[in-house]
Amino acid sequence: MTADHAEFLIIMKLQKNTFILIAVALTMAGLVSLYETQVSPKQEAAKDEKHKIFTFKSDRVQFFTVKTPEKILTFERVYDRKGGKSSWEMKLPVQAHASQASVDFLLDRLGTGKSDRTIDITAAQLPEFGLDQPQATVTVKLDNQETHRLVLGKTDFSGRFLYAQANPAEAPPQNGAETLPVLLVPFDFKNAVQRPLSEWKKAEAPKPEKPQTPSPTPSPTPNPENQ
Repeated sequence: MTADHAEFLIIMKLQKNTFILIAVALTMAGLVSLYETQVSPKQEAAKDEKHKIFTFKSDRVQFFTVKTPEKILTFERVYDRKGGKSSWEMKLPVQAHASQASVDFLLDRLGTGKSDRTIDITAAQLPEFGLDQPQATVTVKLDNQETHRLVLGKTDFSGRFLYAQANPAEAPPQNGAETLPVLLVPFDFKNAVQRPLSEWKKAEAPKPEKPQTPSPTPSPTPNPENQ
């Protein structure tokens, strides 16, 4: 074998290896692109769905109750006969038009809120998390008659989350070994439920001020000297 022939074989082998490396690189790039465009978004969506507190959309809620140690409030969605648009009415403790902003704030949190993480506790530990005597319990009824319940307990040690239970059993299990899932939900749930009664009511439009009637100008008193 001549030196030129050996050099030619080496060059051909290097070119072949280069082509193989390029093909592998292109294949890897295609797999990465496929993962980023199809697989990864599906995994992220599944992850988000897993951390959501509830899976219903807020526009499906037809009736809800907010129960706190101080009061019980109930609200019902009502529909306009002409346009079909809906609004909210407070039924308890008084009948009044409800504040759309206050209702939307709460229902949006219920429909889109996510749990930071879940911890397991026993029934005996419920008082430690404020879930034996919760600061608020929200119960909603959907358009298919399903009901869902969120129980809000104490604030966690970081001050950023509340301990909560989603759709817990009506009575805690009698078996002390059975664990109960407790969620850490955003602190703004407290702002959504702990508001004065006046903020749940629709603000009344200011009444137009009555125009003031000008006082009549008194007639000048005649001077006797000019008579």
